[in-house]
Amino acid sequence: MSEKRKLSPAEITRKVLLVLMLAAVVAVEIWYRLCDSPSESVTELYSSLSRFFGGMVALIFILEFSFGKILRPLGNKRASALIFIIPALAVAINNFPWVSLAMGDCSFGGSVRDILFFAFSCFCVGFFEELAFRGCALMLLLKSRTATKLKIFMAIFWSSVVFGAVHLVNIFTASPGAVILQIGYSALIGALCCTVLLETGNIWLCVFTHALYNFAGGVIPAFGEGTIWTGPEIAITAIVGVAVAIYSVVRFIKMPTERAEELFSGKENLINN
Repeated sequence: MSEKRKLSPAEITRKVLLVLMLAAVVAVEIWYRLCDSPSESVTELYSSLSRFFGGMVALIFILEFSFGKILRPLGNKRASALIFIIPALAVAINNFPWVSLAMGDCSFGGSVRDILFFAFSCFCVGFFEELAFRGCALMLLLKSRTATKLKIFMAIFWSSVVFGAVHLVNIFTASPGAVILQIGYSALIGALCCTVLLETGNIWLCVFTHALYNFAGGVIPAFGEGTIWTGPEIAITAIVGVAVAIYSVVRFIKMPTERAEELFSGKENLINN
C-alpha cells in the first residue's frame, strides 16, 4: 500500500481559508434570515457580504486550480494589452446617463455615505461574478481549448451564455422583458470581460470594469429620478457599444492563440510552499 501523500503548507492554507469563507457565507445567510422585516439597507448589506465572501471562495478555487497567474496585478505587462482596457472602460463609463443628466431629463442626489456604500456593493458584485465566471468558469473551459481560435471563441461563448443565463433568477423580481434584456446585455458584458482577461491576463481589471459598469448604470436609478433612456442617450449608447464590439472582434481575430496559453504558463500559485 502506497503511503498517503502529506498536504503541503500551501494546500493546508487553502483548505482552511475555504472552510472559513464558506462558514462566513453561511453565517451571513443565517443572520439575514433571522432579521425581522429587514430594511432595504440591511438587505443591500446582506447581498454585498454574500457576494464578497462568495468571491473569496472563488478566489481560493482559482488558486486550487493553479490559475493564480491571473491574480497578479501587472498581468501580461504589455502596454498594448493594457490599452485594450480603454474601450472596455468606455462602455462602463458610458453606462452613466451623461446626456440625460446634462439635458435635465434626470437628476442626481444621495449622500456621500450612501453613494460610497453603493460603490462597495457594486465592487462586491464585480468581485464575485468576475472571479467566479471569468476566473473559474472561463479558465476551466480555456484550459483544454487553447489550440485554435475557434476553441477559444467557444470557451468565451459558453461562459458568457452561462453568465447571462444565471440572471434568469431575476424573473421573480422584474418583468420578463426587462429580464430578457438583462440576460442579453449581461452575456455581452461577460464576453467583453473575457476579452479583457485574454488581452491583459489580469482578472482585477475585469473586476474593476464590471464594478464601474454597474455603478455608472445604477447610481442614478438608486439615488436620482427622471427619465434616463432618452433618444439621444440610447443613440450614444448604441454607437459606443457597436464601436467597441467591432474593435473587440477585430482584436480577437488578430490575437494569437498563444495569448490564451499565457494565462496558464509560469509560476501560477500565489500561495506557495
